[in-house]
Amino acid sequence: MPGEESRIGAHFAPRDGRGSGSGVRPNAAHGNATSSSPGETAVFLAAAQRGSTERGRETSLSTTSPDETAVYLTAAKRSRLSSNSHAESPLKDELEECPREETEEEVERLAARKANSTSILVILSRITGFGRTMAQANALSGALMSVASCYTVAAGMPNMLYELVMGGMLVTSFLPVYLSVRNNRGREASAEYASNLLTILLVIMGVLSVLSFIFAGPIIWTQSAGASADFDFDLAVWFFRFFAFEVILYGVSSVVSGVLNAERDYFASNAAPMVNNIITIASFMLYSLVVKGGLLAWDQALIILAVGNPLGVVSQVLIQLPALRRHGVRLRLKIDLHDPALRETLAIGLPTLIVTFASYPTNAVQSSCALQVTSSGAAIAYYSRVWYVLPFSILAIPISVTMFTELSNYRVAERMDAYRRALSSGMRKIIFTMIPCALLLIVFAPVLVALLGGFDAEDAAMTATYLQVQAVALPLYALSTYLQKVCSSLMKMKIYAFAACVAAATQVVFCIVLTPVYGLYVVPLSSTFHFLAVDVVTLLSIRREVGSFGFSSVMLSGARALVFGLLGSAVGAGLLILLTTVVGPVGGSMLRGLMYAALAGLPALLVAYGSAYALGRSEAPFFDALFSRVSRALHRG
Repeated sequence: MPGEESRIGAHFAPRDGRGSGSGVRPNAAHGNATSSSPGETAVFLAAAQRGSTERGRETSLSTTSPDETAVYLTAAKRSRLSSNSHAESPLKDELEECPREETEEEVERLAARKANSTSILVILSRITGFGRTMAQANALSGALMSVASCYTVAAGMPNMLYELVMGGMLVTSFLPVYLSVRNNRGREASAEYASNLLTILLVIMGVLSVLSFIFAGPIIWTQSAGASADFDFDLAVWFFRFFAFEVILYGVSSVVSGVLNAERDYFASNAAPMVNNIITIASFMLYSLVVKGGLLAWDQALIILAVGNPLGVVSQVLIQLPALRRHGVRLRLKIDLHDPALRETLAIGLPTLIVTFASYPTNAVQSSCALQVTSSGAAIAYYSRVWYVLPFSILAIPISVTMFTELSNYRVAERMDAYRRALSSGMRKIIFTMIPCALLLIVFAPVLVALLGGFDAEDAAMTATYLQVQAVALPLYALSTYLQKVCSSLMKMKIYAFAACVAAATQVVFCIVLTPVYGLYVVPLSSTFHFLAVDVVTLLSIRREVGSFGFSSVMLSGARALVFGLLGSAVGAGLLILLTTVVGPVGGSMLRGLMYAALAGLPALLVAYGSAYALGRSEAPFFDALFSRVSRALHRG
């Protein structure tokens, strides 16, 4: 049937995994079969036609490509297995390497399952993260609140420096290049590429850590210029010199996590922060015990915190290494500057470096403006961010990370129709999930701050208001992170780099001009305008790059999310008013904050996401999976 054979596509085998008819013995020299049954041929041709429809291109049978041969070999193998043939294929090893291409529905289900399991891990990680924040708030509260600001500024610098020099570039460029190398040159070549990149990274980060130790003073100054007189600059520098060598560890962790994500293994990279948090919690608890027990003065005991933080980062790296061995990935020290994959990495990564450079002055200006208003400004921003990033980390990041892998796979396979549908699906999920979360953060901010403990009334009120203003930006922030992954999967990071530069300039001017006039809350408000600019510019550029991807459906999902979010927030606000009237204000009581969060927060979540699920309008995968499990359990009961 020449008309059928001329439309053979690549990488497709029967979707049900079965062939029919008698066994087939391929001929390795010619890439065809010496004999095949009509049933097998029909299966093969039907699968191939589905592939050509998806990919939208035609090929000639007379010039059969290696991919087509792989398709035929896979179909033949499955046919033999179905007929229980006892014949041993001489090409068994080759056939094993020709897996069936996954359908969009299978990828969607897999991505949702991986995202949901990742969300559970992030929840557990965030629980330990809250423990870490609570331990810091209680160990460095009251008169030591300014010490908390010094610790916070110093502890954030190693990660910021890593992102500035290499981290942002590596996170966005490594995975698509790694998948491309693995697809085109095999698994061994992809491991060689990862080893080469890791070794180069160790050299660069080693030099950076030494320079950071030497020039610790000027580096800390960039985050504290204009700080009030109460800020202890020398103490922040002292802390940072202990933390400076963490930049090496962040580099190793990024490469290892990238390899594991490419293998669709998200467990170790999301479980590792838990160990980090536990070790850091132990350092804060030990510090508090030593100081309150009179064993050491508060300033002498700070060495415990200075050592505890880097120990936590070391543990975060070590816990991921066994997972590499389970996947058969062996990394070794080697440097090959002529590896063509390095050029691809730089082509994607250099625009990302521009993004990072643009974010660095933005973060510095935000920190300085907050400290300009109050010496507790950095600590207030930190404690607010703990709650601000919670729904983002638990619900949005797992979607972005898992979709990043699948979008990159679609792009490598040139399945652009599937790519556009996956792009739109990811946007809808993130928007629908994040809008109700933002509204609930605004309503429950005082309760959430009380849960941290260790605040006096003034600091608690300032932190709660900071969080309420910051929460407005949450959906835009989550969407911008996803769009960065989209641009990376397209290997078109110039799009996002341009958007980030425009947004960064806007935010810096906004903070510098308006903070002296309107005060502290200009800083979190500036984030809304920043991420709005990033999203608008990036979306317009992506549409020009890939064509229409159903943005109207994304807007419709956002409108629905707003309606359900307002319903949930109204219920939560009403219950909080009732509890305050009957029991009293939450104040600074951690126990009362926990009670109010449970009695008012859980019903609010149920109304916001449960009603959407019940009406069949929900696009929040984590909550959909949760309600689905509950529904099945109730029906079985």
